[in-house]
Amino acid sequence: MAPPRDPRRRIYAVLDLLFAAVYAALLVFVIPNRLPLAAAHLWSLPILTLALGAGTLVGGRTGWRIAAAAAALLLVDAIWLLIRILVSAAFLAGVYGAFGDGAAMGGVFAAALVVELVGLLPAFQLKYVLTRAGRRAFGLPPVEWTRAKAPVKQAAAKKGRAKA
Repeated sequence: MAPPRDPRRRIYAVLDLLFAAVYAALLVFVIPNRLPLAAAHLWSLPILTLALGAGTLVGGRTGWRIAAAAAALLLVDAIWLLIRILVSAAFLAGVYGAFGDGAAMGGVFAAALVVELVGLLPAFQLKYVLTRAGRRAFGLPPVEWTRAKAPVKQAAAKKGRAKA
């Protein structure tokens, strides 16, 4: 009897495509941005999530590489987004006094949502892609790790040469 197929690859692919659609809808209808750098940063979220889902669906070595790269870039993107939000919150708190403190708390809540809604999916998926089960689901052989040989002590080798 054949072993049961691992459903996680399909589940991650569906989640990726769903999140990409939600991110794009939010950017178009809820939080449009006119600043070019901020818009490019925000639009990288649905684009990378779509690439992550596509790589997961494609499978094989190419799909695995696309999925791993997109997940890693999404994590970097989420960290960069957290930095931007927290720097803005600190600016608001420092410049606008008590009103800024309230707005800064909103920024801290937004940062917590970014961790949950942007950072967790690529983190878990990258962990899965790099495991033995993930490589197997993508149709790749497991990585063969070899143990390094113990280093030869150079001091003992030099002493032996000096006496000879």
